[in-house]
Amino acid sequence: MGAALIAFAAAVLTNLGSSYAAEIDTSDIPVGYVLLLDGKDAIYGQFVCKVHVRCQLANNKESGFQLSLTLDSKEFLAGDVNVNCGKQECSFSNWKASTRLEGIRGQKNIREFDLYSGRDSAIEVDLVYRERTKIGRIAILF
Repeated sequence: MGAALIAFAAAVLTNLGSSYAAEIDTSDIPVGYVLLLDGKDAIYGQFVCKVHVRCQLANNKESGFQLSLTLDSKEFLAGDVNVNCGKQECSFSNWKASTRLEGIRGQKNIREFDLYSGRDSAIEVDLVYRERTKIGRIAILF
């Protein structure tokens, strides 16, 4: 599924960030995303995000699914990715609804995150192995 996601993202979002420097503000960062949920059609889009401003990438009112990104730095493209799957609880591999994004500006970067069913709301996390059901994957391109 990983290779297919990258190929799909590259095909759909080939012109991401192809503007001239004079056309966009230096604080504007073009971001694309692809969301593949098991059994559903791919959802994708492109946005221009600003540093330290929450960028809402996906917001589906029917399902309640939301995906947002808050960039901390335009130089290193670091920030937080947040997900809310609506009625179905979901999380990243860390059992949380948010995870860190790290990258380097000036290169075509793709960061992929697996989505799992369930979420851990506890402050403490027991050191035990728990099986997780993977429900999809998110790719963020910048």
